[in-house]
Amino acid sequence: MTVDDTQLVALIDDELDEEAKGRLLAQLAVDEGLRQRYEALREAGAHISTSFDALLGMAPLPQLTAALWSEAVARPASPVRPRIARRDLAAGFALGLLVAGAAAWIALSLARPANDWRSAVAEYTDLYTNETFSPLKPDSSLEALELAAVGARVGAKLTPENVALPGLRFTVAFMLAFDGWPLGAIAFVDPNGSPVLLCIIANGGTDSSLRLEKRDGLPLATWSRDGRGYLVIGRQPEQRIAEFARLLEQRI
Repeated sequence: MTVDDTQLVALIDDELDEEAKGRLLAQLAVDEGLRQRYEALREAGAHISTSFDALLGMAPLPQLTAALWSEAVARPASPVRPRIARRDLAAGFALGLLVAGAAAWIALSLARPANDWRSAVAEYTDLYTNETFSPLKPDSSLEALELAAVGARVGAKLTPENVALPGLRFTVAFMLAFDGWPLGAIAFVDPNGSPVLLCIIANGGTDSSLRLEKRDGLPLATWSRDGRGYLVIGRQPEQRIAEFARLLEQRI
């Protein structure tokens, strides 16, 4: 029986029924290669959890409190279905949590009544500071695992090589959702810590050529291909954002 990473994630998260768990444990007992994959996934989840704790400690609590209060007042009798999947990094490795601090800010933005995922991304990107992602410094193996997990969810092949951008350092890749569509985010920082994001949504959209614009004062570049939408955004000169987008459009 072929075992994929999703099944190993489910075992680590204790989400299998007893029969399936028993079969998988029996296979682990006799398959050394499978055990190595299992241990690698467990270790990756532990490392990422530690990194995300740093993000949580930097969450802008006054802004969050104010935003949460305003949302509650605006819709006192209308329950809102959260658009963020807080455990959406399966299909790659076991993470019990999402991007702690970042997920909280994104949840606020994406819960607002907006059908345009690009506007939602621009809103939460505007909240990031030079201290948001710069403390995260994963090694090459963890970077590859995170990218593979996000790529599996959005249907794109993501590797450290094909997402690398000149003058930027990879910090983290994580999964969100917008209106039920998988939304992957890959965060980079420049030498000053200023974040640049590559976001990919698997929404079945039609192909479109690269387009430059500004939202919330931030330059962004977007394009669509093979049922996925792509977006590059950050506090960088427009020409630099366009350069990043063109490189990624050619590689991914």
